[in-house]
Amino acid sequence: MQHQNKPKSFKMMGIELNIKISKDDSGNKISSIEQIVSPGAGSPPHILHDADKMIYVIEGNFLLRNGDKNIEGNAGTMVYIPQGVIHNFKNIGTDNGKILVTLTPGGHEDFLYDLSLRLENEKPTPQLMQEVGSRHNVAMVM
Repeated sequence: MQHQNKPKSFKMMGIELNIKISKDDSGNKISSIEQIVSPGAGSPPHILHDADKMIYVIEGNFLLRNGDKNIEGNAGTMVYIPQGVIHNFKNIGTDNGKILVTLTPGGHEDFLYDLSLRLENEKPTPQLMQEVGSRHNVAMVM
C-alpha cells in the first residue's frame, strides 16, 4: 500500500519508529529505521520473505531471536537475519532501549506504518497481524 506524506516518525506497541532512510530515499535499495523500545516491548516473531535484516543495538538490553538462536545483546551487538528466518526482538532492560534496523531491499517501513494505522483503533490480534503482514510478504508467527 502506498502512502502519500507518510510520516518519518510514528509509534505503536511501545515502540517509537523513526525512518532514517526509506525505500523512497534509496531507490528501494535499503530502509533504515531507528526504534526506541519501551521496557518489555518488542516485535512478535515473524519472517520476512523478501528482505534481509540487520539489527544493531545502540543502547539498552535486548533479547534477539535469530532462527533457533536467542542472543542477549547490549550496545554494540549486531545481528544479521537473512530472509526466510524467524526472528524478533524484545527490550529486556528496565529503561528505554534503542536499535537501528536496516533492511535490504527497502520497504519494510510500509508494513510498519500500515500496522501502526490499524493498531490506532484495534487490538494487535494474531488475525490482524497476519492480515497486515500478508499484504507485505511478512509472515507473523503467533
